[in-house]
Amino acid sequence: MTGGQATGDVVLTLDLGNSSASVARVSPGGAERLAACKVGELNTLLLGGCLDRAASCGERPRFAAISAVGTLAEEQRLRGLLEGMGLGVTVNPDPGLELRLDHPETCGRDRLYAARGALEELGREPLPVGVLVVDAGTAVTVDALLPTAAGGVFLGGAIAPGPGTLAEGLTRAGARLPDFTLKQDAPALGRSTEEALQSGVVVGFRGAVEALSRSIAEEAFGGTTGVEGFVTGGARSLALEGVAAGLGRRPTEVELLVHLGLAAAAQPYSS
Repeated sequence: MTGGQATGDVVLTLDLGNSSASVARVSPGGAERLAACKVGELNTLLLGGCLDRAASCGERPRFAAISAVGTLAEEQRLRGLLEGMGLGVTVNPDPGLELRLDHPETCGRDRLYAARGALEELGREPLPVGVLVVDAGTAVTVDALLPTAAGGVFLGGAIAPGPGTLAEGLTRAGARLPDFTLKQDAPALGRSTEEALQSGVVVGFRGAVEALSRSIAEEAFGGTTGVEGFVTGGARSLALEGVAAGLGRRPTEVELLVHLGLAAAAQPYSS
């Protein structure tokens, strides 16, 4: 169980990314992952198992919320499956943030729910000067959030390749480059081709996250003083040190930040 939220209902949350999907149960006590798979693999059997697991934790969800950045067909398919299982469903609910973006309609909902999740995790006074939200997966997003008494203002950020994407791109582009595994403690000085590849991805990725964290905090908030960081996503362990170096303080690691924000956004629709 990770994180915490102030909302009252138990919600089944589905985060549909570009290539992967995850399902969680979110309650006032926090979030618990129920399943993770490739997009398109969610079916009645898997979702039924998720509901059974959720019920074993206490209360069976009667409502589901979906964050979808992929195809409309997949959204509609999953809505139909969930409604057929007796759940109320909302897709891409309003995250409840002010969006200071040139084209807000193009912003991925997972970024906005991660930002809303960070607000839910703050839940205290005084509010920090600013919040940096880093979601490291297939891509890494580094976003700036201005917390306010009324909620939060999403200021935008950066999108860059995640470590797995960088590694895949290298081996695809170089016909003679070997496949390699990522190691969190990879040294900068690689003494073999495999170690050099690991260094280029792991150390290079960490340096990119550090630079983006520092630069975005400076542009959004005038500096890093008083800025809090949150890190989430499947590759978050590779991003943690970069964010810490960029902000000058260790960020908070929350595994299911998108699910927490999605559940909070869905609460007005669940009654």
